[in-house]
Amino acid sequence: MTRNRSLLLLIGYGFAATLAIFYGLLERRSLFVTFVLFHLLVCLCIPFLHGWWDGTLRESWRHAWGQFDKRGAFYGLGLGLFLLTGVLAGSWILLQAEGRAENIRRILVEWDLNDRWIWLFSVYLVFLNSLLEELFWRGFVLQRMLQSLSQAMAIVLSSFFYTLYHLIVATVMFGFKIGLLITVLVFVSGIIWGWIKGLFPAIYTTWFSHILADLGLVMTVLLWIY
Repeated sequence: MTRNRSLLLLIGYGFAATLAIFYGLLERRSLFVTFVLFHLLVCLCIPFLHGWWDGTLRESWRHAWGQFDKRGAFYGLGLGLFLLTGVLAGSWILLQAEGRAENIRRILVEWDLNDRWIWLFSVYLVFLNSLLEELFWRGFVLQRMLQSLSQAMAIVLSSFFYTLYHLIVATVMFGFKIGLLITVLVFVSGIIWGWIKGLFPAIYTTWFSHILADLGLVMTVLLWIY
């Protein structure tokens, strides 16, 4: 597969991720459908089929995981704690607006997130969502883009597509202005994780950081929304 063709496919995969979130949340209004489309079809099936097609599946999978690095894990946990604190502080400030927490809960209930599933959703989001996003965006998309682009351009482009679907979620929950601000912060996080991936190639550094960032989101939902 030529580099230009591979790059065009990667761009298509980036838009596919956003379309999966759009269709699942806005059209079907279902977290279950969204997770199936995004996590199963996009984050797992696309890298598998792409690697199988160009004959690099085993090598790409091994490279995406890498070898555990204690120093990298330490940096990941440190950055994660910073992000966790920032998410909790920012969420607390945003939820001071009258009726905002109730409105977000109403939206989540419309997406079929009720008290029965809240703990399962929380565990899934913290551990599996963070892992699948890191494997897809930093372990697959970014690494493939590095074969055709400079490191800086590959990080920026992969972070753009990683950020794009967060705009949908943030805008629905907080409105366009605040949603755009949140999306910019997500983009910055994507840039940082892409840069860290270059320093510590193993998945564990960015995954541990992502776990704690998503933990901040889950704590927000459990403490102040549900």
